[in-house]
Amino acid sequence: MSLSSLAAAARPPVPANAGRSWRKALTACLFSASALLGCGGGSSTEAATAPSITSQPASLTVAAGSAASFSVAATGSAPLGYQWRKGGASITGATAASFSITAASSNDAGSYDVVVSNAAGSVTSAAASLTVTSSSGATAPAITTAPTSQSVAAGGSVSFSVVASGTAPLSYQWFKDGSAIANATSATYTVAAVAAANAGSYTVTVANAAGTVTSAAATLSVTTGGSSALAGSVATSASAFLATLSSTQQTAVQLPWDLASARRWSNLPAALVARNGLAWSALNATQQAAADGVVRAALSSAGNTLWSDMRAADNYLSVNGGGATYGEGNYYIAFLGTPSATGFWVLQLTGHHLTYNLAFNGNTKSPTPLFLAVEPKGSFTLNGVSYDPMQAQRTAVADLAITLSAYPAALLGGTYSDLLFGANGGGGIDGTYPKAYPSGTSGRGVAYSSLSPTDQAKVQTLIRAYVNTQAPEYANDVLAAYLSDTALASTYVAYAGAGNTTSTGSYFRIDGPRVWIEFSVQRSIVIGNDIHYHTIWRDKTGDFGGRCCS
Repeated sequence: MSLSSLAAAARPPVPANAGRSWRKALTACLFSASALLGCGGGSSTEAATAPSITSQPASLTVAAGSAASFSVAATGSAPLGYQWRKGGASITGATAASFSITAASSNDAGSYDVVVSNAAGSVTSAAASLTVTSSSGATAPAITTAPTSQSVAAGGSVSFSVVASGTAPLSYQWFKDGSAIANATSATYTVAAVAAANAGSYTVTVANAAGTVTSAAATLSVTTGGSSALAGSVATSASAFLATLSSTQQTAVQLPWDLASARRWSNLPAALVARNGLAWSALNATQQAAADGVVRAALSSAGNTLWSDMRAADNYLSVNGGGATYGEGNYYIAFLGTPSATGFWVLQLTGHHLTYNLAFNGNTKSPTPLFLAVEPKGSFTLNGVSYDPMQAQRTAVADLAITLSAYPAALLGGTYSDLLFGANGGGGIDGTYPKAYPSGTSGRGVAYSSLSPTDQAKVQTLIRAYVNTQAPEYANDVLAAYLSDTALASTYVAYAGAGNTTSTGSYFRIDGPRVWIEFSVQRSIVIGNDIHYHTIWRDKTGDFGGRCCS
């Protein structure tokens, strides 16, 4: 067949009134080598990917006169086109990934969806309903406890929660990076098995008949874990210690992991409140040396010195009026879980005024809660040796206290006779934790960002005084989280009482996205007419290796 015959066969019937321009266009299509492909020899959209919706628009309930906004997220070959519809009818001008109504009325109530299209096809979203209610007599929602930022290891679980007030019923919608999360419509949003893709910024919108409010963003950081040289080293030392024990002692020192057991520590002497594990007095010299080997492997040089000096302080109390209730023999060592280089377990070292909870292979490298207190308050001499267990922490607080009074916002209302989130003076254990940490920007003290550079350095020195008691692997990881620019931008410093380290009732606090350090000045118990200190370091998302709330 000739080329002219091919053209004639391919040519559709031509309307009688068609002009030469139509024929010219068809001829150009037929006789251009590239156009031949476009006219049946191939397709320019073969490589295109049809659109797919990754985040559906969410249903809304708003009060009359309030704004309402729907959004969709989709993937596919660019460019993507959008057409929002109400009740199946296209909405004029609604051709973006989001559609907003400035002031909703009852006429706007209904079902909304969006058609996303490109050269390869189109897809229609699920329908989202808009309910418009009367605001008469209703109180708009207000967020009283905002969701908090968290860091979780891949594979672990995480939950974000919000507490809000306002006229019932309240509705909730969670968002990740600004996009609504399908079916995330309760006060708590949980990811059962966290993956790297879950990392991001999370907010929640709370609505009722009188309006809506959106929380501040909470960040989820996902860690991928990896090997821990520290866990392996401590597990090896723990195995060597276990080998020195009798079977009965092994049973006493190695307990199953559970949160209730982990919380069995107190600020009172062990003679008054029971502890986990084996007492130091129950170990012979060989066993004590092996136990000290576990401690040396787990802590930094500063942390080991603190462990030794705190036991000396209890010995000092014992021989200066405290008697058998005090003394290093009442310090305990316990393994919660089986010591392992890879499996989760906790090394708990606890006594009267010191508790280490060192978690290995958890969701975070956070060795908290750490309870630290001391009596006598400063330096003392025992058997010709001088000690000052809390010199670093006491000095750092005292230096900060000198300048905090220059910041009116730093002073907290009320009085603080002891710690908020530590074992209390009535002998209670740690069983009532976790509690609700302060949120928002008021009532938390002065913002770190409002301090002078000199005073900011004092805050960092105080944080390091606690964190540097840990082995470098843990200390470096934790300090990177606590002292990042982002974390410090949301950190507050506060005090109450006289604002010094010498007056009973003085209280100091550092409160960040993760870090929580409290320092309280108490009256003495054994040594008359003096003071002593109660302090605690907690990690809001990392206590017991991030297993605090599971």
